[in-house]
Amino acid sequence: MNNKQAEMPESVEDQLEFIQSANNLRSVNRLLTQVMAKQRIQALIKEENLSTISDAVMDLALAGDGDDDENRLLAAAVLGRLSAVARTRDAVVFERISELFESTPLPIETLADGDEKYYASLSFAAIEADWLVDYCHQQSVLIDTSEKARRVLLSIALREAGSLSDFWQMNQPALSQLSELKGGDTRYKRIRRITSASSEIVREWQGEVGVDAGLALANWFSDIVKSSKKDVGEEVLTGILDESLTMLIRIIELRFSNALLSPTYGMLGSARDAFGRQGWTDLLRSSNNIDKVRIALKEAALVLARQDKQDPALMGVLVTAYDSRERVMPAITLHFTDAQDLIPETKLWWEQAGELKKSQRVVEQVMGNPEDQQIGSLLINVEESKTVMEKLERAVVPFLEISDPPLAETVKKAAGSYSEIAIAARQLATMRKLKHMNEKGKIVEYKPLKYEMLGGHKLGIRKVKVERDGIQKEFGGKIKVLVKPRVSPVE
Repeated sequence: MNNKQAEMPESVEDQLEFIQSANNLRSVNRLLTQVMAKQRIQALIKEENLSTISDAVMDLALAGDGDDDENRLLAAAVLGRLSAVARTRDAVVFERISELFESTPLPIETLADGDEKYYASLSFAAIEADWLVDYCHQQSVLIDTSEKARRVLLSIALREAGSLSDFWQMNQPALSQLSELKGGDTRYKRIRRITSASSEIVREWQGEVGVDAGLALANWFSDIVKSSKKDVGEEVLTGILDESLTMLIRIIELRFSNALLSPTYGMLGSARDAFGRQGWTDLLRSSNNIDKVRIALKEAALVLARQDKQDPALMGVLVTAYDSRERVMPAITLHFTDAQDLIPETKLWWEQAGELKKSQRVVEQVMGNPEDQQIGSLLINVEESKTVMEKLERAVVPFLEISDPPLAETVKKAAGSYSEIAIAARQLATMRKLKHMNEKGKIVEYKPLKYEMLGGHKLGIRKVKVERDGIQKEFGGKIKVLVKPRVSPVE
């Protein structure tokens, strides 16, 4: 190249003439780089100039000197550079992009630097071709020096896949190329960059999750970390784990119902198996994202507990996430502290990490036997009828003795029988250690497990008034509600 070509033309007219008369893409690329560096590119691509420059680049790509395939790849980089500054006019830049590649392009690493690789990847995003998806997956693994290009290639692959599940499955074959990298440290630093780029584009994804996304992520993770980890630093491995956990969290963010399914968390088991027991313990200690997964698991456990469900598979995932059953128990107990609406035995199952003892079940059965409930209900009915029977005997009987003596005698006998039943009910209640809750008329916080709502359970009610008292029993230091107080919402 002579000195005249080496110097950047100053005027837009001279720059445009230089591009149109150039006989190689390298000189055009160099000029555009210089113009962009001096922040004068908008003047150059003004109005019809953008179309003129894009056509000149395409003409050089298809008929220029040098290696044809390399020339076409460089043209993709030049067009990508133009699209980056053309803003909303990128359609003008890519109008002839379909002419550029008749078959799979050369590896993107053929280009000179990270900027060229990035700009070329922007052009690939505008291409529709059969080779595109496989090429993006392959090159996203092979790229060494341009993280921006890696992210664009992976975003194209995800866009074409249409779901996270399909994306991870389609990316797996490309991971076999990692075995070509010599040295565990070099390989795992590349893996960390791949997981970081994947995590970034997954975090931005707003589309479908796909079928069995958790299992797809677990299989992808197993493939990417299956090689030896000898001499690989803990910081690198922690980074790989945390970026992968971010993708797991995204599955749940996009479809919360996935949080309730144990296969969603399959990646945790894959990681534990890949890193080994001690390695897994160490990485959990240094991870920044495992707590987010643990919160999702505890919330899932609470949702299932409220449905009176026990899930041994999800409990197994919790044990993996906390690294031991002993660590799960206090974590669940603390998370369930304010959950007053849970069935006691179900709550205890979760708090005991799925190891509910038989004796604990028996205690619940003894405290809730039907005889005590029947006696309690009888006592409530007797007490509720007391005022009515007293008024009947005091006010109605004297009137009937004048107007209808035989009926008056019948009413007297009924009142006497009521008194005998009331005495017997109170004696039975005393023998069974049943007591009134003494809450009638009080305004209390509504707890479905403790109170019975008149007209049926209603959502969103916080304060209620006790309309009818309840019966409770103390057993072994625990209080069991046998007959729930009836309540009504407070207006």
